[in-house]
Amino acid sequence: MKISIILFLRIAFVLGFVNFKYDPIVITKAELDAVKSISENEWLDFVRRGIESDNQEKSLELNLFNANVTVQNGTISHAQLLDTLPNEEALRDSEVADKILKTSLYIYNSKCAPNGLSGERCEVILSDKDLPQSSDLRMECERVVENRRDAHYPFRRLLPRHYTDGFYNMYSENLPKPLSISKELCENAIEKKPVGRNDLTLAVVQWAQFVSSDLSKTVVTSMSNGAPIECCSNQNYRIQPRHYHPACAPLLRENSNNRYGVATCLNYVRSALAVGNSCTFGAPEQLNQATATLDMSPLYGFTESARRRVRLFKNGLLKSTNEERVGESLLPLVTTEAHHFCAHRQNNSTTCFMSGDSRVNSNPFSITLYTIFMRNHNHLAMELKKAHPQWNDEKLFQYAKTINIDTYQKIVFKEWLVKVLGKGMANEIEKEQQKSHRDKAEPRIEVSNEYAIAASRFYLSMMPNALQKTSTLGNETPTDIFTLKDQLYNMNISYTSQKLDEILDALLWQRTMRMDNSYVDSLVSNSTKRPTHSDALAFDIQRGRDHGLQPYYKYLEVCSNVKISQWNDLRQFIENEDIEKLKTVYRNWQDIDLIVGGISEIPAKDAAVGPTFQCIIAEQFAQISQQDPNKIDAYNDEINLINYKSMTGAELICRNSNLKFVRMDIFEISEKYLTLNCNENKPN
Repeated sequence: MKISIILFLRIAFVLGFVNFKYDPIVITKAELDAVKSISENEWLDFVRRGIESDNQEKSLELNLFNANVTVQNGTISHAQLLDTLPNEEALRDSEVADKILKTSLYIYNSKCAPNGLSGERCEVILSDKDLPQSSDLRMECERVVENRRDAHYPFRRLLPRHYTDGFYNMYSENLPKPLSISKELCENAIEKKPVGRNDLTLAVVQWAQFVSSDLSKTVVTSMSNGAPIECCSNQNYRIQPRHYHPACAPLLRENSNNRYGVATCLNYVRSALAVGNSCTFGAPEQLNQATATLDMSPLYGFTESARRRVRLFKNGLLKSTNEERVGESLLPLVTTEAHHFCAHRQNNSTTCFMSGDSRVNSNPFSITLYTIFMRNHNHLAMELKKAHPQWNDEKLFQYAKTINIDTYQKIVFKEWLVKVLGKGMANEIEKEQQKSHRDKAEPRIEVSNEYAIAASRFYLSMMPNALQKTSTLGNETPTDIFTLKDQLYNMNISYTSQKLDEILDALLWQRTMRMDNSYVDSLVSNSTKRPTHSDALAFDIQRGRDHGLQPYYKYLEVCSNVKISQWNDLRQFIENEDIEKLKTVYRNWQDIDLIVGGISEIPAKDAAVGPTFQCIIAEQFAQISQQDPNKIDAYNDEINLINYKSMTGAELICRNSNLKFVRMDIFEISEKYLTLNCNENKPN
């Protein structure tokens, strides 16, 4: 007798383009009995052992904390931490999920493995078994599940998890090290004939970063007291084994010229875990500390404390540096806990802005767009106050926020997504969005691991080393406004309204880098000397392995409906020169990481990305389009929305900057020199 248990059967409704599905794992009755025969007392004993293991880890953490083995302000690790900073709710969720994982591994090692049951098959059975009702762990789990908000949910998967033990153990031993991959690809970037689009402005990159932050935030595991974990020394060498936390998976690069061994160690802490949507044993998923809707959560925050931090609580306004002259205002400066927003040392005088998310100061691209959205909210609040003087602060704030989000969503779907996915696919998603206004509530949409950890990161391949000031007539030598590596969470630009306009104008005129399998020097650490900053590509590769993503070819096969059996089968998707580069890094085509394969692909027709990332991004946005989270129609009776219903990206920038002219299409450099006169598009 055989019993079929479906581990995971996810059918993505991307307009008929692709179905992410796979065959169920079939469990025999004998395999099932080996686990299901465990008595209730044994289940409780396994839970007890899992909690004991967690307590032992807490003792280690106390020793590490007392020895000051934790992330220090102003270090490379600190800048990296700000991208993945967890809040208190994430800490609680991850701690409970970790106890469930430890318990499940005890069961695997004592019951499954001795009976010849693989980790993958054991996990399938355990994920169908509820935690004991009488256990404290069950009660902790239920509290997490019952108190969840729109954020703090596990990532979903398009394809099954990919771990050596079926639960959590990363594939890494026989794979090339992420730092080595990054060094080989980025140091040996190929000068080749142009392929794909070269007509996109840096606004595509700027908006891609904000959209990615809006939909996903992977956060790191922390110590039980909330202290951040450090896996390397302050000099970026490997730390002693007694200081090694179990969550550590540092990025290492050997140097044979160094008699002390490891030449480079960059911090990597494994991502925080999340309890599933039901309290069972089995493998946890990684936690998404963001909402799965386009709701501007990086600006407004998604926790009550973050929302209160950004509000002025006066006339519906957000905090800024100048509430009277909105068009010249900047984001509010951090007054307390600056280390949660910037990575400079305590006495450093660099600018540090505050918003609803720790990633606001990641680079000037990000700061500029946050500022535009903040100004737009405040312009809206002031207009609403003028039209409805009887409205209180709360009503003004909520209405301004709703209109601001609606404007943002329209630009994302109608303008930005067209450049990323190509007009045909973006238009199909928009059609689905128009059909999605239904009476019944839609099921909760969650973000896929593959989108968050790989596909949404495509923009990093398009980032330049420097932002340049270029004449609109093209008859002047460009000059650098800033170099990117000098601005990562540690801005030394003297920000003024004029400087922000200069950055914004340059973003609309400078072309993106072409999509390829490398990042610029500002984003990678490939020097033979001590590193001065982190390595974004190596980090992305390691995070894909940490999250158990399948190799690149698995997604290519599903997305393009092909069978890959050798290197040559990749040539219709990746240029020959890039395949030869990949061969120098990977011994086997089956080992190529999703992020590396995705940015290596030839862009699809009219798209910024190749077919695999196009497929994964489209799957995510097709799901988002099925929701109507903003409910803007409910506000039409009380507000004249004529100026906002059809607002374009160009009009948004005109209304919220001091630029005189803006490209009609802010995302594309067209042969036709079409601009919008901003003097005709200012708020009254």
